[in-house]
Amino acid sequence: MGKKPVVADDRYRARRWAAARRRMRSTTVWTILGLAAFVPLCAYAASTRGTAWTVGGGVISAVLVLGFAVLFAWRAAGRSATSQLIRDWATSRGWAYWGRDMPAQPAADPSEHLFDLQQLADASFPEATPLLRMGARRYVTDVVAGAVDGVPTRIASHCYEEDTYGSKGERHTTYTYDLVALLEHPLRVTPMRLVRRSAVERLFRGAGDAARGWGQMRVQDLENDLFRERYAVQVADDADPVDVFAVFDPSVQEQLAERRVIPDIDLIEAEGGWLLLAWSGEIDGDELHRLDAMVDAVRWAVATLGARRDASR
Repeated sequence: MGKKPVVADDRYRARRWAAARRRMRSTTVWTILGLAAFVPLCAYAASTRGTAWTVGGGVISAVLVLGFAVLFAWRAAGRSATSQLIRDWATSRGWAYWGRDMPAQPAADPSEHLFDLQQLADASFPEATPLLRMGARRYVTDVVAGAVDGVPTRIASHCYEEDTYGSKGERHTTYTYDLVALLEHPLRVTPMRLVRRSAVERLFRGAGDAARGWGQMRVQDLENDLFRERYAVQVADDADPVDVFAVFDPSVQEQLAERRVIPDIDLIEAEGGWLLLAWSGEIDGDELHRLDAMVDAVRWAVATLGARRDASR
C-alpha cells in the first residue's frame, strides 16, 4: 500500500510559497485600494471622534484586513500547489488529469494513447452511488484517470455540501471531503455498502446497525467477530445471504478485519455496475501517498470483489 513520506514534501512547500507570493501581489494591491477607499470615512471620524481614535481604529482595521487577505492567499496557494502536484503525479504514471484553476491544455490528438483517458477525466462524475448523491450540492476536483489492471478508473477529490438553518433562519453550510475512486466493475451483490465503523459506532454497534437498517437496506451479519466489530455490510432487503457470503468469504473478512488490505478506505459502495471506494478527508500536496494507496485499494477490489471472481465460485 502507499506509504506516507517520513518528511514533508519539499516540492509542495516550494510550490505553495511560490503560489502564495503570486497571489499576495494581487491581494496586497486590492488591500491597499480597499483601505484607500476608507480615507473619506477616516477624515470624517477624525473630525468627530479625534485623531487618536481614528489612527487606532485604522491600524486595527488594516491589520485585520491584511490578516484575512494573507490567510485567504495561503489557503488558495495550498490548493493550487496541490493541484499542480496531483497533475504531476498523473503525468508521471501515464494518467490523464482534469482540474479547475489549471491552465487549459490543447485537445488530445485521437491517435494519442491518452485520448480515451482524457475523455474519461473530463466526463461528468455520475451520481452513481449514495455518497455521490449526498448533500444539497456536490462536486469533484483534481480528477485523474487511468487503468488499474486494465479497468478504467477515476480518482478525485469529492466534496458535498449540507445546509442547516438556525432559529432565526440563518444558513450554515458544512463541507465534507473524501478522496474517491470510481470504476465500472459489477459485483454479485448490488446495491452494497461496506462501511468502516467509527469508535462510537463500535461502542453502540447494535443501535448503529438498527439505524443503518432503516429504508431499503439492512445490515448483513457475517461470521468473523473482528470484522463485524470494525465493519458494517449493508445490502438490499431482498439480497440473498449466499451471494453476500460469496463476496465476503472468510478469507476476505479476515484480510479486512486484520487491516492487511485497504487499511485507510472508509467506504466501498456498489450499485448498478459501479464500484466506489472512499477515504475520508481532503487531500493535500504533501499527501500524494494517498493516491498510490487508492490505486492499491482499487487493484485489491478488482481482484477480490469483482463479478468474475464471484461467478467462478
